[in-house]
Amino acid sequence: MFDIYRPQDLSDALQFLDKYSPDAKPLAGGTELLVLIRDRKIPVPKYLVDLSPLRRNLSYVVVENGVVRIGALTTLWEISKSILHQDIRYAGFIDAFRKFGTMAIRFNATIGGNIASATQYSDYITLLLVYDAELRLESVNGVRKVRLEEFLVDKRKTILMPNEIITEISFKEPPSRTSNAFIKFDRRELLIAGIVTGAFYLTEEEGRIREARIAFDMVGEHRIPGRARSTEKCITGRSISEETFMEAEQCLEKEMKRISDWWATSEYRLEMSKAILRKGLRLVHNRILNGVM
Repeated sequence: MFDIYRPQDLSDALQFLDKYSPDAKPLAGGTELLVLIRDRKIPVPKYLVDLSPLRRNLSYVVVENGVVRIGALTTLWEISKSILHQDIRYAGFIDAFRKFGTMAIRFNATIGGNIASATQYSDYITLLLVYDAELRLESVNGVRKVRLEEFLVDKRKTILMPNEIITEISFKEPPSRTSNAFIKFDRRELLIAGIVTGAFYLTEEEGRIREARIAFDMVGEHRIPGRARSTEKCITGRSISEETFMEAEQCLEKEMKRISDWWATSEYRLEMSKAILRKGLRLVHNRILNGVM
């Protein structure tokens, strides 16, 4: 079994982690970490550092000086009550929330914890990749900021040091005529991990795609979300049309590497990836055009 340590503040938590890492792990919402420990999918730590006392300082969603800042201990429920569920430029946050577990899980799961889990099923990683998000990592040695894309290494493997904590996620406020969408496909609607998951971001200007960002639960060989950058380049600057969306599918087929497992074949996953790519791009365009979530 493990002991639980409740720090007084962030400094206290960082000092404890530095002293006892790698035998101590930070505990945020616990909706995944406790399950992994229970099922012995990760080594059982000697200590869990309960971060709940830090929520008064690390739970927030603010927009300042053109930057959206989200405290790492902000729950998905709290995010749903913020501007990220009210502005068309962040519409994908609503999509992701609706597909994420049960309401009980949404009340407890934190955005920082979802990122730290680092798997292809980390929905908010896929979503935040199309916002070019940056993470603030803190330890007793100081603060470092890293791009989310660089933070991920492989399934459940990141550049986070054992004595570090994710304290904030941030990204630039999107320009006008921008929106995004998040789509998770599975054989049922509720409590799904997702056979294929994608996030799609467009900025439009005079009937053309000024900027495109596309992410999936997997793009390359590693089982972590990633950007489909070749496909993005394929449609950037192009007119907004079904022909352009069809060309995006062809580009994705050349770029994406899918795997087969007990759940689905690589061929099926690729076809569904292409299907939700076109669906996602259509949805984002309609949101920009009509201003409806």
